Amino acid sequence: MTIKDNTKVNWSDKILRECIGEEPPPCQAACPLNIRVREKLRLLKQGNLTAAAAVVLERCPFPGILGRICTHPCEAACTRNSLDQPIAVAGLKRYLADLAPDAVFNIAPGPDRPQPVAVVGGGPAGLMAAYELRRFGYPVTLFEAEAFLGGALRLYIPPYRLPREVLEREVSLVQKLGAEVRLRTRLGRDVHLEDLRRDFAAVFLALGAHKGLSLQIPGENLTGVMDGVSFLKAVNAGAPPAVGRRVAVIGGGNAAVDAARSAWRAGAQEVLLLYRRTADLMPAVASGVSEARREGVQFHCLTLPVRLLGDGRVRGLVAQKTQLGESDAGGRSCPTPVPGSEFTLEVDTVITAVGQTADFSFFGPGLAFDTATIFRLEADPVTLATRIPGVFAGGDLVTGPQSAVEAFAAGRRAALAIHSSLQGEPLPQELPPLTSRGTNLIVDTSGAEITSRQPLPDLSLAARTNQPDAEVELGFTGAVAQAEAARCLCCACSQCVKHCTFLQHYVQKFPGTEKGLVRLLGERGLADPLIPYSCHYCGLCQAVCPQGLHAGRPCLSAREALVASGKGPLPPHKGIQNYVKWGASPTFALSRPDPATGKAARVFFPGCSLAGHATGVVQAAYAHLRRQLPDTGIMLNCCGAPSYFMGETDVMLRIIRDVAGELAQLGATEIIVACTHCYQIFQEFLPEVNTRSIYEVLNEVGLPEEAPAGSPWTFNIQDPCGARQAPQIHAAVRRLVRDLGHSSEEMAHNRERSICCGSGGMVPAVAPEMAKKMTDFRLSEATRDLVTYCASCRARLAKAGHPTLHVLDLLFNPAWQHTKTQPPPHSLLRWWRRWRLKRHFGNL
Repeated sequence: MTIKDNTKVNWSDKILRECIGEEPPPCQAACPLNIRVREKLRLLKQGNLTAAAAVVLERCPFPGILGRICTHPCEAACTRNSLDQPIAVAGLKRYLADLAPDAVFNIAPGPDRPQPVAVVGGGPAGLMAAYELRRFGYPVTLFEAEAFLGGALRLYIPPYRLPREVLEREVSLVQKLGAEVRLRTRLGRDVHLEDLRRDFAAVFLALGAHKGLSLQIPGENLTGVMDGVSFLKAVNAGAPPAVGRRVAVIGGGNAAVDAARSAWRAGAQEVLLLYRRTADLMPAVASGVSEARREGVQFHCLTLPVRLLGDGRVRGLVAQKTQLGESDAGGRSCPTPVPGSEFTLEVDTVITAVGQTADFSFFGPGLAFDTATIFRLEADPVTLATRIPGVFAGGDLVTGPQSAVEAFAAGRRAALAIHSSLQGEPLPQELPPLTSRGTNLIVDTSGAEITSRQPLPDLSLAARTNQPDAEVELGFTGAVAQAEAARCLCCACSQCVKHCTFLQHYVQKFPGTEKGLVRLLGERGLADPLIPYSCHYCGLCQAVCPQGLHAGRPCLSAREALVASGKGPLPPHKGIQNYVKWGASPTFALSRPDPATGKAARVFFPGCSLAGHATGVVQAAYAHLRRQLPDTGIMLNCCGAPSYFMGETDVMLRIIRDVAGELAQLGATEIIVACTHCYQIFQEFLPEVNTRSIYEVLNEVGLPEEAPAGSPWTFNIQDPCGARQAPQIHAAVRRLVRDLGHSSEEMAHNRERSICCGSGGMVPAVAPEMAKKMTDFRLSEATRDLVTYCASCRARLAKAGHPTLHVLDLLFNPAWQHTKTQPPPHSLLRWWRRWRLKRHFGNL
């Protein structure tokens, strides 16, 4: 007979490889800057504002800017979207930035390095690259064509969304860190790329995308027609063009919405925004669209301009309705014109905001591509290196128009890539992201409270009219910010920790994971053997884990390593070692066929615990089995589970081999067990033998005719750990209770998710307080008398003072009403009972 050794799987490696507990929460995964949003909100909720701000600044040195103008993909990914409304992540970032506006200036540059780096472009990508390169210690020279830093942040984002004092303060950071800034220096005019390549060790191009795209329709050259970037640039320079009474804005992005709101502030009495798809497909941020509607902007969706009308100056716009058809490469439905749907709008100004591209004239002649026909510069998607040696590029110049947060992220990636290149080092395996990404984290929202998002206070419409540049969103107060942060679900898996008092004690760093336990065992498991020996090895962690990972397995491996090194089991385990040794000795062990037939097609294996706790029940159960199933032998022995749980796997395997030998001598091919740990051990290590529980067998052969009668009772059922992966046993026990005329109510943790009684893993011997916590956890859900089908569970829970029965008491013990309140017998009495039981079966 083959004994299977299942102890060779490296569960530590498996957990480190497959545990999702340290996957980023959805908000962080969606953030191109990889800001630890969950940690920020947790600290803010606690009132630790300084630490919360530090979490933001570690990856976002421009929080006042991004807290106002970020497209906040984190909010779109927020788990609360499935419940109510997302957390106001951007608003809370702004709150922290406004609370301590100078905190970022406490950051110092790194130790000086010799290689100078040129950064071309003072927008988001260039600012972030300069900042990160200075933190690495490189001499940085930042070239900017305009008379100021900020790029698109200053040129195209109106001050009512991004106040200029906030912008000025935060962009000055790069100079305070020691970067040299050369303003009014345009690449291709005042400085040339070949000069930069000669004078600098590396060059980062972050020139943005500043050329507005054409509609490609007749009449676009009429006076009064302008592209969105030119209009916004003029407005933000303090010289808004005269727009007349009625303005049409073409487009559905943030630039289009900003242009529409700015046209209203410039004096337009009526502003129309035409978009060729439906409103829900507009790429503009929803809050901006909402504010535009409040300011009177009229949205005409599913509308496409066909031609512009005028006599030198634009006077009208011919448009037609569209309908959505097949999806494009990006997944959005493509609009197609509706025949015969043309209509005319009278307008005084048309602002086109349908996209932007970069100006590549700075390259000059002699390149392998035509700068007039390309829309973006090619760069390696990982390193951002271009085909030109030593030249890197990122931001809108490479991707086309994207969000500011993605441009900032590109600047960070570029700085890291440049640093690796200059130092001759490989890139880190985990690079900062360039855009939003997914996460494998699984979040359980059951039981989460439904709450309302705290609204951001804003400026009245009247005040906006009188103060067109005044900031519209006014920001949170302290109390409101804390209340909003408190809505965070702190998304984490942590199902294993949530359901385990052992993990709660030892894996305290949030978020708690099985990976954390594996690392702890690697660091301290051998030096502090109480850690691995405090695990109940109950398997609940595996039952609740989305990946099916078992935290007890690395603990068991650590116990085996301790045994191999002579450090385990621990001294308090000595009594358990003797328990196994004596229980498997000839004094208490017995193996014999059915005394009536002299044959053994199968054996009844009651287990060592039930034999000592309920001797009469074992005798009656065996008698019933013999009546219903002739040729049923009896085997009194230990399965070796206690040795296995202590890390003495060799001892357990030796016992299994002895049991297998006894079965072979008897000719038995089936074991009927009463103990679920015996069931678990035989299933795993003796697979060639058909192992069944007596509870399933009793369902098949029927109840004993002399089963005790009594008033119907309602029980909670305690499912033992050994039956966790045996749903057929769960069902069989419940059927027995029902067939006896009783009923059951499930506890919150039941069947495969049952809680250990506290005796598992031999923990009470070495960590009694830890075991008590688990017992208390189990009993916290018990509202009725308990029925279990594990003698150890019955003893543990009854000793804790809760009325508890073994299910076989209900079938074979007429005094079960009395027994359920009795404490378990003491050790010597149990040994005496086991000796008497052997004599009883030996004399049959």
